[in-house]
Parts: sequence; structure tokens; C-alpha cells
Amino acid sequence: MIDTAPDMPAGRRRRRRGQGGGGRPGAAGGAWSAPGGTGVLAPSGISEGKRSLIETGLLIALIEESRHGYTLVARVQELVGGQVSVDPGSVYRILRVLEEAGMISSSWEAGVAGPQRRIYTIEPEGRRQLRSWATVLAQRGEALLALAEAAEGRLA
Repeated sequence: MIDTAPDMPAGRRRRRRGQGGGGRPGAAGGAWSAPGGTGVLAPSGISEGKRSLIETGLLIALIEESRHGYTLVARVQELVGGQVSVDPGSVYRILRVLEEAGMISSSWEAGVAGPQRRIYTIEPEGRRQLRSWATVLAQRGEALLALAEAAEGRLA
């Protein structure tokens, strides 16, 4: 599968080992399509819904404060609750794609008692993406709540 963002230069695309071909995320307008139907993340072996929740959690965590990968994994798990399993491999792949898309940046920081750590910081484009996701998630939440209420009403 080739990582692509709508504005990613061809030279920045890469193949992922073990991934087949496929369309761009959000192309079919799935339940978790990014605003405008042009998802930031290329397919990465995890479901689009899971990827969207992790992406949103990462951007929220980085608005709170700049963090390194391990604390990001823990904070995203807190934010998404039991909705998805947040494994470090998925988080690091998503961080790399977000950075390539200009939504976050990273730098190396010397560890106090250990090796250097990569610290991630949200960029203005990441704030814009999070604002769009907040709107989409609110709309999805309203639709899901209406469905749950309809189901409960039919079962009463």
C-alpha cells in the first residue's frame, strides 16, 4: 500500500511491507471518513474507524501538551476508553503519517536517566484537522444516539 495524503509529494510516498494495493481512505465515504471525504491517513493494516479514533486522540493529547511516544500511547488509550485497543505500533505509524502531512512535528530531547526521546508537538494544520474531526464526531455521536434511542424504543 502506498502512503499518500492529497498534497503529499510523490517523492515522499513509500510502500509498506506486507501491504496490498487499495484506494485512498475515505474514498467510499465510510462511517469514519475524514471531513470532506479525504482522510489524512493511508490504509495501514488497521480499520479506518480505529485509525480515526487514534488520530483524533493523538491530536487531542498533543493539544494538551507536547509528549513522547510512550506517554502518547497511554493518553490515547485513556481518551478512547475501551472503544479500540491502542497498540504502540499503530500509534507510531500514525504519528509518522501525521508528521509527513504537516499536522505535527517532532524533535529529539535528551533523556534525564536514559536515551534520547522523540517529542511530538501539534502544528496549526493539526489543530485545523482536529477542529474538523470534532465536528464530524459530534454529528456521528448525534446519529448514533438517535439510533440507540430508536432501538430502545422499539424494544420497550
